[in-house]
Amino acid sequence: MHWILQTNLFKETEWDSLVGALERFDLPYSVHKVIPFVGELEPAPVLQDAKAVCFGSYSMRHAAKAHGWTPGVYDLFDQDFHAQLAAWGDRMLNADSRVLAFQDVRLEGPTFLRPIDDSKYFAGRVFDVDEFEAWRQRVCDLDEDYGTSLSPTTQVQLCVPKTIHAEYRYWIVGGEIATKSLYKLGRRVVYSSDVDDRLDAFVMQAVTDWQPHRAFVIDVCDTPDGPRIVEINTINSAGFYAGDVQRLVAALEELER
Repeated sequence: MHWILQTNLFKETEWDSLVGALERFDLPYSVHKVIPFVGELEPAPVLQDAKAVCFGSYSMRHAAKAHGWTPGVYDLFDQDFHAQLAAWGDRMLNADSRVLAFQDVRLEGPTFLRPIDDSKYFAGRVFDVDEFEAWRQRVCDLDEDYGTSLSPTTQVQLCVPKTIHAEYRYWIVGGEIATKSLYKLGRRVVYSSDVDDRLDAFVMQAVTDWQPHRAFVIDVCDTPDGPRIVEINTINSAGFYAGDVQRLVAALEELER
């Protein structure tokens, strides 16, 4: 495949790992700026055929669709929280979430909040009451534009915060684990490729039951009640942490043969 990469998006170490893997495998790639929201690329890529994959911001899906690239972006936009809950049920960390329009949310205490889809409108996290209300008013009453397409009608999920011991990212390609990484230990950011096999078994059972795409990222966590699924992410826009980028590149190339 031709690999289309967004400049200045990944961390330097991640960028070096990705480019190094592509050059090691002698795979064609090009680097582009991405115009926000519309996803147009500068300079325009020159490809021999439509076999191409994008790595960068989520908006690159627009260019991939416009050019008819295959696979382009493994887009998860339609596989929202409702679809995940229907497939995985109580294995979801936030299975008890309520879904509301952003404008209708009123918090009574610290609350976890995120969009119901992989839209990147804002990052999911725990919000305090006053902090969120000030933000909601700016978006809904003052119509402030945060450059993310967040609107008063954006559907969000909210629930009570959970106790999490550690968080992990798995890259799933063709129904198999391509690579994996620890990225948070308690409240500390910790990147490590050392992941308990117990999490592997949990992830593979979830993947056996349902896959939102042929390639995707699934974040899981360890809790007092055992492993739980945090969320899924589009593999083209997910950070690599301590994942083995070379294995990921090889797995995607094999998938798209």
